[in-house]
Amino acid sequence: MQPLEAYNLKAFVFALSYLDAPLPDDVQTQVNQVKIPDEIGKLDAIARNYPPLAQHYQAVRQDLAQKTQIRSKGPLPAEINQAAEQQSTEINNILVAIDEQIDEEELTQIATQTLQSPDSVSTLKILIRSLKKFIS
Repeated sequence: MQPLEAYNLKAFVFALSYLDAPLPDDVQTQVNQVKIPDEIGKLDAIARNYPPLAQHYQAVRQDLAQKTQIRSKGPLPAEINQAAEQQSTEINNILVAIDEQIDEEELTQIATQTLQSPDSVSTLKILIRSLKKFIS
């Protein structure tokens, strides 16, 4: 899996975890048809076309991108960007822990189980709760 594919997959899975209701049938059908790792790019389109998921997907992508920039330890900016400083970087604590401890194989397993489920949102929440037991 390429780094961008892993990034998109992680963003999609984390965004799903923020939903409180199951996906509509048509969206769930699209999700069920995605083959991991060959069709990860389709998840981006699905996320962007379903508004409740789109807002979480974009927020998670931004949070993951900020973490990547911090890790890169690039040069400091010449001046501080006040708008960027005001952005919320809050991600659910369990998702941060999972992100730091999950490897590509585990991510693929979680994503595959989630995407193949008839109710991806509920399945993911159950998987996260089981992971939480091992991380805490």
